[in-house]
Amino acid sequence: MDIDQAREILDVSEEDDASAVKKKYHQLMGRHHPDAVGSDSPEYISRAQKINEAYHLLRKENFGAGKRSSRRIKWTADVNEKAFCERNIYLYYSMENAQGLYYKAARGKYMWDPKEEDFSLFLVSIRCASAELLERAEESSAVLRPEEEIKELRFKAQVMLLYSLAQQFIHPVKVLRKIEGPGEADEEGRAIYVFQAFLGKKGYDRNFKILEQLQKEEPIIPGSFQDNKILVLNSKGQMLGHLSFTEDYLHFLVVPLLKSKLAQVKIIVREAEVRKKLHPYRIKVTLDFYFRLEKEAEQYKCGVSNQHITELLEKYKESF
Repeated sequence: MDIDQAREILDVSEEDDASAVKKKYHQLMGRHHPDAVGSDSPEYISRAQKINEAYHLLRKENFGAGKRSSRRIKWTADVNEKAFCERNIYLYYSMENAQGLYYKAARGKYMWDPKEEDFSLFLVSIRCASAELLERAEESSAVLRPEEEIKELRFKAQVMLLYSLAQQFIHPVKVLRKIEGPGEADEEGRAIYVFQAFLGKKGYDRNFKILEQLQKEEPIIPGSFQDNKILVLNSKGQMLGHLSFTEDYLHFLVVPLLKSKLAQVKIIVREAEVRKKLHPYRIKVTLDFYFRLEKEAEQYKCGVSNQHITELLEKYKESF
């Protein structure tokens, strides 16, 4: 079977993107799969096999923004040979429009290099990699579900899978060095970085009054981790909410190092601003986030194992 035959079987064109091809595949399998029609007739078995073969062939072709380009370059970033899977590297066509069209530049087990790869495109890459893994899990399941049910199950699974995969392609210390430099050193030579963090609530949120009472230079205490988020408390132990950073990638640098006990933090209130011109009222608390690396941080190793990712995929298959 060649590409043209595959397109004919799925009734798609060269212009159709990966999403359209996948939708067509599910529609056809819903009509012709032996389990769906309640018949093990050789006619239905043969038709389902051809549909499946055509879909697998077209999936290898990179549709939409990720399709193969004559602009493919040799990528030279560090490689994590032990990563669970490969991922695509995407680059923007234009240097001036950071939200425009992008293309697939390379594929491999490449670590994220902040100097070469935009973080938003890194997340696109990880989403695509996680989607590929979930699609394989769906195809290996003998149970057929309506597309709407699959979307709901896939969304929940992809959130967990995305965070785990991302950690396999980010070395927090190396990224910090590239973005922020060596940092200020304390008396023992440990690097200290200072970031701006935020807390925010609307007037009807139950934590609004607690945030409103925060004072300048009051200490804020890390309470717990929820995936790549930090839940913080005030000095009285009252819950304040999740920290936000000016740059989203900081979550992927700070949290893994804290969980690995390779860093410590000190969080101080800079100011609390209540915006009463908005309805409902909103409050924005600006924080100084001091982040100190332990000397052992240079030896950081990814805390997410391939076994953990395998278990996530197995759990996903069991949900069908």
